[in-house]
Amino acid sequence: MSFVTALNDYLVSEIDRQQIPGLGVAVVHRGQIVHLSGYGLANIEHRVPVTPDTIFQSGSAAKMFTATAILLLSQDGRIELDHPLTRYIPEGPATWADITIRQMLSMMSGLGNFREVFAPTPIDDGVVPINIWQDYSSDQLIALAALSPLVFQPGESYQYSNIGYVLAGIIIERITGQPYYELLKDRVFRPIGMATAREASWFNIVPNRAAGHSIETGELTSRHWTAPTLLRTADGGLYFSPRDIAHWLIELESPRVLSPELLSIMFEASLLKNGHTAFNNYALGWENAEIRGHHKIRHGGTWDGFRAEIARFPAQGVSVAVLANLQEARVAHIAQTIAGYIDPTLAPYAPIEDTNQASTINDRILLRAILTGRPAPEAFTAEAWDSWSGNGWFDQLIASGGVSCANSSLQLIEHGCDPRENVRHYSLPTEYAYHMHWFVRRDDDGRVSEMRFSRT
Repeated sequence: MSFVTALNDYLVSEIDRQQIPGLGVAVVHRGQIVHLSGYGLANIEHRVPVTPDTIFQSGSAAKMFTATAILLLSQDGRIELDHPLTRYIPEGPATWADITIRQMLSMMSGLGNFREVFAPTPIDDGVVPINIWQDYSSDQLIALAALSPLVFQPGESYQYSNIGYVLAGIIIERITGQPYYELLKDRVFRPIGMATAREASWFNIVPNRAAGHSIETGELTSRHWTAPTLLRTADGGLYFSPRDIAHWLIELESPRVLSPELLSIMFEASLLKNGHTAFNNYALGWENAEIRGHHKIRHGGTWDGFRAEIARFPAQGVSVAVLANLQEARVAHIAQTIAGYIDPTLAPYAPIEDTNQASTINDRILLRAILTGRPAPEAFTAEAWDSWSGNGWFDQLIASGGVSCANSSLQLIEHGCDPRENVRHYSLPTEYAYHMHWFVRRDDDGRVSEMRFSRT
């Protein structure tokens, strides 16, 4: 069976299994497009098929482009990554004075997230609600963000923050005099051939636009309406097609427009004030991970009834993008599986029989203690404890949200147990259609000597 036939069969079966209306897929290997196709329906009501030119919503996959825009301005000498946020938004609260642009892009600013609501709602427990049925000006978004207290002091920890990227987009507009997406069109999209990439819009006629969907109580539903300004903010407000993203992946592999220095800064894991990375090695609009010992750089997105995953495996020269018009689609797993078709060493881990349930029970107890904020120091070696407690990684894991420690959720996976090295490797489902990989190594006394979490 040919590569294309096998991949097509897999993707057709996957959209059926997950109830995904449609998928757009782009695969690049060593700078060449090796697969570009659509599967299923872009619009169920009108029975319009997905093609390589179907337009999908980016969700937070747009953050890599916002980071690129900031880095281009930095390259131009118009902004510095270590400048304070208040240099560009001076009306911000005093608590923003110590936040740098780099910390905003690396999720180390201490800024939090808005809570999405559908009507005016009071602030609850420090979380500022944002009515997604209401339009906001940039000044109003700044005023709302200013109401959100810092989760931690800038540079001292990590927490994923959409507010930081919303503010980054406003900064780009203040520097250039045009919206962030216009800078991207001029400096990135048009030069590298992303012909249909643009800002998200309800009002414009957008040829080949897909319709977004969600699954509610087991039934497929259409997306909810979102106010126009909130649909295009810089935390996740772009439209693009599989063909557009194929050109983006080629540029990242063999840059012609972006400098190698810019890309190096964007992909390198950012450092906290103490000189260590976040628990997930977040960079600037990208997250660094590892699978089967191979470096993976990725980012996903979920918004407006869509889901996206863009993943790169630099050593293998493999890049994959999967775009879905279903908010719950497991696109990260699909992307990893596709990568495995190109290079079998990149195939996702598979579940294996657990022949040592006692160890799994002990690990489940440990995981529950970690996720409830009560890990015991004696369960770790001194070095491992210092790393996880000293760098705030326990808190960062909890804040990342959605990880379950229910009895049925801990699945031992391939290469997950090596009795000679006291290694266990698990897959954990999350609330966000991702799976979290948990790698645990113990010393001869049974204490955790190494521990890693990564999303896939």
